[in-house]
Amino acid sequence: MVAARYINRELILTFAVAALVLLVVAAGGRFAGYLQEAAAGKYPADGLATLMGMRLPSFLQLLLPFAFHIAVLLTFGRLHADREMTVLQGSGASPGRLFAWILPSLLALAGCVAWLSLAVAPSSNAALADFMAGQRARAGFDGVQPGAFHLFDRGRRALYMEAIGEDRRSLRGLFLSEQQPDGSAVVIWAERGAWHVDAQTGSRFLVLENGRRYAGASGSGDYQQTEFKTLGQRLEAGLIAGGRGEGDALTTEALRQRGDGAAAAELHWRLALPIFCLISALMGIGASRARPEQGRFAGVVPGVLLFLLYYAALLANRNALETGILPPILGLWPAHLAFLGAGIALLVRAGRPLAV
Repeated sequence: MVAARYINRELILTFAVAALVLLVVAAGGRFAGYLQEAAAGKYPADGLATLMGMRLPSFLQLLLPFAFHIAVLLTFGRLHADREMTVLQGSGASPGRLFAWILPSLLALAGCVAWLSLAVAPSSNAALADFMAGQRARAGFDGVQPGAFHLFDRGRRALYMEAIGEDRRSLRGLFLSEQQPDGSAVVIWAERGAWHVDAQTGSRFLVLENGRRYAGASGSGDYQQTEFKTLGQRLEAGLIAGGRGEGDALTTEALRQRGDGAAAAELHWRLALPIFCLISALMGIGASRARPEQGRFAGVVPGVLLFLLYYAALLANRNALETGILPPILGLWPAHLAFLGAGIALLVRAGRPLAV
């Protein structure tokens, strides 16, 4: 038990450092991408912190298994390099028993990843899509300036305003011209107006107050004139806000009920991530074996390559489910079983004495 606590303590500390470094690198790269998109006007910069927070669960569900795999390679690699592993194995601690020692920590991590992949990340992805649709619409509003004409809906609508409020949403002295498919035109004048974004479709609207609407063909005296107190006018159609039809934003129960290839692939992917944690850790113990003179980092490169190969196999298996090459009942088990066999083989090999 003393040896088990010793190994688990070092493993958890190494895992914490690896997870922190990987999170900084991954989040930093994504944050830089969002900064570029914000600079290009896709959405305002003040929403970047919220956006990154919503992306965090998706980062963590993939980052945590990799960080634990790295921690296993480094921890057990150091035990081999310092000949502590020789002493442990001489005392009867086989690689299988070493795996059993770290299993409680590993199961806790797999449970955390399962919670992220099955519940937290889908909810966060749906909220993220809603948020980004709203932010992009808001960015479009922020780019509108008074005293100039602005085109919407591929040039079919032109908008002019005399003044705009400090909140960038209230407008005054509006002129709106719209070209109809039959060649007629609609001209609207209003004292006040405000932006509005439809939460379901992402379409942008103007809510106009106290104005007149003129409709008729150009050059004809037959015009219709309507006075209004409130009028809603769509400026531009948007994408479906929230991406609710996208697999990564659907709840696990919704995926189970859909039952098509794409839904089955997404569902099995979520279930695969905690299993991925367990099998990759098993492979890490076997891949970390090295001679003392090779150093503690000798198994890191082959171990990481093996991890990436496992991840690539899962992606290929998922793509086969989506395209119908494999039936949904198989799930991602072909990839899991193949690398489970590789992990067991490496573990058995690690229990054998090193050749002189």
